[in-house]
Amino acid sequence: MKSAVAIIAFSALSVFCCSGCKKDKNSKPAGSGKYEMVAGKWAQKDLVLAVSVKFGGQTIPQGTSIITIAPLLGPAGQYFTCTKNNVYNFNKDSTMQVEGCTDLILPVTGKEGTWRLDIYDAVLLLKSKKGDPDPHWINEVTNTSMKISITAAIPNVASVPLTLILEKK
Repeated sequence: MKSAVAIIAFSALSVFCCSGCKKDKNSKPAGSGKYEMVAGKWAQKDLVLAVSVKFGGQTIPQGTSIITIAPLLGPAGQYFTCTKNNVYNFNKDSTMQVEGCTDLILPVTGKEGTWRLDIYDAVLLLKSKKGDPDPHWINEVTNTSMKISITAAIPNVASVPLTLILEKK
């Protein structure tokens, strides 16, 4: 009798455990919601220094607009000023296009490619049309603004860490 009870108890426990592990095929892991925030059309609001830099014997503080100081950079400054009216389109189908200048601030991606979020949705991973990866940290994103880390290699000057500030259109 004890073995029959043990068999019934074991069978009931097995059914209970196996049915509890069954997964709902329609369930999706919860995302961060950043994909929906990033998708859309963004206008460039500013391009600022991510760190303080020494230039011409002076320290230019973090957060200074590179667009404002572009004339001090000589001919290299035009690479920044031409980005002033850039528009970035991060489409829901994961394609992206940039209306404007990309030579200095997105030289790998260029004007079009694809985008996705990576590393726990903290990185905006752009890829050129050829498939070359171009990852950028997302410093901040809301439904109306986004700040992205980039590094610009200013010809004959230096490489400078910058923050690209965008506003949703």
